[in-house]
Amino acid sequence: MAVDPGILTIPKAELHIHIEGTVTPDMARRLALKNNIVLDPAIFSADGMRYQWRDFYHLVTDVYNEVARTIRTAHDYEDITYDYLTRCAAEGSLYEELIIWCSQGDAVGLPYTEMVAGMAAAVDRAEAECGIVARMNTAMVRHQPFEAVAREAKIIAAHPHPYIVGLDLAGGERLGDIPQYQPLFDGIFSRFGRPLGMRLHAGEAAGPENIRAALALHPVPARIGHGVRCIEDESLVQELAARKVVLEVCPTSNVLAGIYNVYAEHPLRRLYDAGVRVCLNSDDPGLFGCSLAGEYQVAHDHFSFTAVELVQATRTALEASFCDETTRWRLLGRLPVFPA
Repeated sequence: MAVDPGILTIPKAELHIHIEGTVTPDMARRLALKNNIVLDPAIFSADGMRYQWRDFYHLVTDVYNEVARTIRTAHDYEDITYDYLTRCAAEGSLYEELIIWCSQGDAVGLPYTEMVAGMAAAVDRAEAECGIVARMNTAMVRHQPFEAVAREAKIIAAHPHPYIVGLDLAGGERLGDIPQYQPLFDGIFSRFGRPLGMRLHAGEAAGPENIRAALALHPVPARIGHGVRCIEDESLVQELAARKVVLEVCPTSNVLAGIYNVYAEHPLRRLYDAGVRVCLNSDDPGLFGCSLAGEYQVAHDHFSFTAVELVQATRTALEASFCDETTRWRLLGRLPVFPA
């Protein structure tokens, strides 16, 4: 998507981004060549510039897994993280919170600690060179046997890297599945050694009941990844607004997933006007062919967000970030102040 110069000048921040999902076709081919991997040519478009897929499920499973298997070392994670952060900095992003799945490296024998170390090295490089700040949310993935998720919880609790600032529950949403993970959250929070922000994916594939189950957790999540199907329950919309829970909204991802057929059906504007705190995110931009700046453009073009409202979305993201207070206030100080 072409992005207007004016949109590029707006400061941005992003809280919902899966690091493996940032890998572009060009980066995937470079990693495959480096690691002597033959990629399935069917995952690329005829011109090689995009991924192609049969449907959204095929994209986020088979295509994702084919791309992810090219990432085999800590240095690979450094490369993809640095590549994404510098791309975001060029689009005006001040801050990124990257989601890392604890068990992603298992298939290639890469320990979680090495994944995190590689990403941390890129965070330092990108901040030194471009001024962009980044931190990580570590995720357990729920579409696995409970025993596998419990193993992830133990690994996360045992490795409190300073750049890991939040805990996430990601993966396929199922109604009624959230309460079983409360003991795992409790164990991580008690053993991690310092506070962690609480967030989880809910209210995308599953409906409002999924969000209510998330809000019943302790501590109550400060942020919900997606959460857009709260719009199906007016009382829930009012509750989210009153409790100031932030929704990490990913419009293009929701449309590609078929949650909404077109942008006109998406509830972003209705949620914002109802007082729900929302921010804009690209989710898996390498896979989807979108970008953070593109999501700001979408909000402007399809939901009539003004420059003031777009900056407010950035402010919301920074205020809801899980970074330390000093960093948060420093970043907030870089936002423009508009006349009342």
